[in-house]
Amino acid sequence: MAVISKNNLILQEENIYFQKFVSKNGDEYGLRFGEPKDAKNISMIFKEIYKYEYLTPLVYDLDLLKRELSDKNNFWFVGESLDNNEIAGTGLIKKSRYIAHASKGVTRKKFQGLGVTSKIGAAGIITVTKMPQFKDCLRLNVEVRGPQVRAQKLIKNSGAIPFGLVPAYFNYGDRRAFKTENNTPFPPKREEAAFLYSIILNTLWKKRQKKIYLLDNEDFIFFHDYVKSQTKKMNQDVLLLEKGKKNKGYELYGVSKEYHDGIVSLYGTIQEKSLNKLIETYKKWRIILWRIPTTQTGIHSMALALEKGFNMVGYDIGFHNMNWTLHDSVILAYYPKGGSYAFEVNYLEENKPLFNKIREIFYSRVN
Repeated sequence: MAVISKNNLILQEENIYFQKFVSKNGDEYGLRFGEPKDAKNISMIFKEIYKYEYLTPLVYDLDLLKRELSDKNNFWFVGESLDNNEIAGTGLIKKSRYIAHASKGVTRKKFQGLGVTSKIGAAGIITVTKMPQFKDCLRLNVEVRGPQVRAQKLIKNSGAIPFGLVPAYFNYGDRRAFKTENNTPFPPKREEAAFLYSIILNTLWKKRQKKIYLLDNEDFIFFHDYVKSQTKKMNQDVLLLEKGKKNKGYELYGVSKEYHDGIVSLYGTIQEKSLNKLIETYKKWRIILWRIPTTQTGIHSMALALEKGFNMVGYDIGFHNMNWTLHDSVILAYYPKGGSYAFEVNYLEENKPLFNKIREIFYSRVN
């Protein structure tokens, strides 16, 4: 198989494909890296599947898309017919320091149902993440549309494990005229739940703290045990359950905003006065997601989060970095506008307990 240099997109042998496969009808396909010249065809696929309502409007701007295809940290891959070089589908793995993120997986309608989507997605993820550029990566994250069980199967076959389910996570709509300004996010349009998945790489496991502090609460315990059931690597965890006091412990947190998603992310430990101010500041946003580290001081933030109307939606392995010891984080969601009922979900059998727990929380306790 030919080796391709992503940095310069230079072919080191005659074969431009890093993977080949045969579809269910016997046609042959090749998987290669996307290039700026592919921008028009890639954009066409998104228009066919999503019209103009995809989550990221850059896929409709050819100049922006060409720049994205040229970025050395963006590993676009396309699957194309070996018969006529027609692009059947595409996907992206974006590398940001120690974290990779897979997204923008899409296949033209005429190629769906032939096994092409799963081959492009799984082969792209597995092959690209084994490249030298990813040797220092800790994990690869991906969000999967809740209604699409085939997409869940695809990412599972890539070696990922599910660790959360967020109601109304995705928000589809035409963003081409939307301006990110004045703390005003893109408004709710067509919302969908999303399963959260991650491929946890060996470097993360080596640096992960196995002593886990959790609030003594059935939802927190469920999420730890559920994720533990997906991987033997957590069998040595020492689980310590404690009661929390909302204003104990120190405060150390960060905030990031995704205007196109309408999601604010909080990271770390927060005390009540600061949290009240954050909730007031972001009251126009769709979702506030708070990742709290599973440390002893984190327990107090967990108690505060429940008191303020946050609800558990996930358990993130090794997310929180403290002096290069990686602590797990619990993920809680708050809906400033009172919640959303965009919760149509199909699921693999192994995701059923996760779905049932989230449904129980969502319909009985959402703020």
